[in-house]
Amino acid sequence: MPKLKKRPDGRYVKTMTDPRTGKRVFFYGDNEREINRKIMEYSAEAANGRSFQKISDIWWAEAEAKLAEQSKRGYKRAKMRADECFSDIAIKDIRPRNINDYLLELAKQGLSQKTIAKHRLVVNLIFSYAVLHGDIEVNPCTSVKIPSNLPKKQRTSASEQDEKTVKNSADIWLFPFIALMTGMRKGEILALRWKDIDFDRNLIKVSYSVAHNGDRPIVKKPKTEAGERVIPLLKPLKEALLKIDQRSAEHYIISDTGESPLTNRRFTTLMTNYRRQTGVTCTAHELRHSFATIAFENGIEPKTVQEILGHKQLSTTMDIYTTFREKALQSAADKLNNIL
Repeated sequence: MPKLKKRPDGRYVKTMTDPRTGKRVFFYGDNEREINRKIMEYSAEAANGRSFQKISDIWWAEAEAKLAEQSKRGYKRAKMRADECFSDIAIKDIRPRNINDYLLELAKQGLSQKTIAKHRLVVNLIFSYAVLHGDIEVNPCTSVKIPSNLPKKQRTSASEQDEKTVKNSADIWLFPFIALMTGMRKGEILALRWKDIDFDRNLIKVSYSVAHNGDRPIVKKPKTEAGERVIPLLKPLKEALLKIDQRSAEHYIISDTGESPLTNRRFTTLMTNYRRQTGVTCTAHELRHSFATIAFENGIEPKTVQEILGHKQLSTTMDIYTTFREKALQSAADKLNNIL
């Protein structure tokens, strides 16, 4: 039985060894009864096992600070979904079939294969944490695979009308025009400085990306090596950039003052105003896909497009290419039907 000791501050403490981890655990209180109650609750939990959500919360408290800003939202959403499913179930009682049923339910809800893979990753990390801290011996997630034949998220481009409008409205706001002319990601465009533009060699150096922590912009390196790259500066964009008089090398191109990137709120305001003025409805990411589609239409090889877009996997580029090919084939079929 743990011995009661009185601390210099007047409080009492008892210690015991956790049977799961072999580590000493300290219990504090104003009197022995309070400490004994805490020991009983702890012992009961040790016997029954901690719940999935309790371990999930502890894991998240440690993991959140280590995640990139772009990843936090997706990881948190996946954690919350898993918490809803497994909730107060003791983590030691969760079996591979339970995790498999969870992933199948996500598929029924219409989540894409990529999204379900991220949800499985988060669940796997939580179970791995439980193994490390003695709650379970084996991670039940290791034998669970992503359900096959799931629909992939459709990668859509901007409409032809939106593309035309963006080309003709660079003087209203340059951001959409840069997205269409480079295929760069939103964060990459917001991190672009004048020193990144090589007007002599017609090149753009992509070295950084802006992520937002709430409203605050954070400039950081791309997540992958493929994200850091050099891309062509096309003639229409070069002409639009040269029209701007003040081009201090260190200043951000898409910025109110040039000295700092746009906040998330400010970007949203500018995008909303641009849409009202032009009637454009597409997103920045759809303009990125439009760039890829235009490149494919003009015979640029998928591998080259992959390098320009900064895709880590060629398969990501090929998803866009496959969509383009399907539309091209349908267009060809329509023409042939009219002729024949």
